[in-house]
Amino acid sequence: MDGCAPPITEPQLDRYRPDAYRVQALAPGADIDPYLRLLADVYEPLGFMTDAVLPAAASRCFVVSYCSRVVAIFRLTEVAGIDNPFRRWLPPELAQADARWLEVNNVVIAADFRATALLGVVLYRCACIANTEGYAAVVGITRWQTLRFFVDFGVVPVDHPPLHLLGRSDLRDFIVYYNTRDAESVDYLHLRARRWFHQQYVMRRIQQRLGQHTSCDLSPAGVLPTPSNPASIRCPL
Repeated sequence: MDGCAPPITEPQLDRYRPDAYRVQALAPGADIDPYLRLLADVYEPLGFMTDAVLPAAASRCFVVSYCSRVVAIFRLTEVAGIDNPFRRWLPPELAQADARWLEVNNVVIAADFRATALLGVVLYRCACIANTEGYAAVVGITRWQTLRFFVDFGVVPVDHPPLHLLGRSDLRDFIVYYNTRDAESVDYLHLRARRWFHQQYVMRRIQQRLGQHTSCDLSPAGVLPTPSNPASIRCPL
């Protein structure tokens, strides 16, 4: 969502509403310190903070805000050249010589937002941008440990030997993609996103309801009234 996010009405549930987040593209020359701070906060403890992960001149950087706080970042870069793993491992219908791909990197989410709808917000926005701009696919590379979270949203994994892009044998990286050129694939993208966001919201609502009647307190901030029809949650990203 590019405009102002709706007011926060249910502190514990709003994190599961896609329209509670504001996705903003950083203009060229804009202050990217908030972007770099979150990147460093997450990557430095993991030993990932190298020049290879920093935004390139051709990259577009994005921040995602919740209540005016930057809670996620990502960047998009058109894949250039033919010497890249995507050319080798993507399906033939997407690996044609004239195919254009949009790569997503630096998908970083603040620790207290990792079990919310936020990853879906980021992935859905990336796919929508790739489709709007005429790319054949949005592509990326993620570690084995995080692969399942991408696949859960609907991103397609590629079966190939593990890559070691940071030169570390302990890191096993895998390509993921989504076809943003095929009309049927794009229709399914929107359908699955709406369903996924609804599922995330309802499951959290159920957890909160059960938390009221058990010793497991899932809602330290209290439970406020929910919309009368959760299925009407919009997916406006």
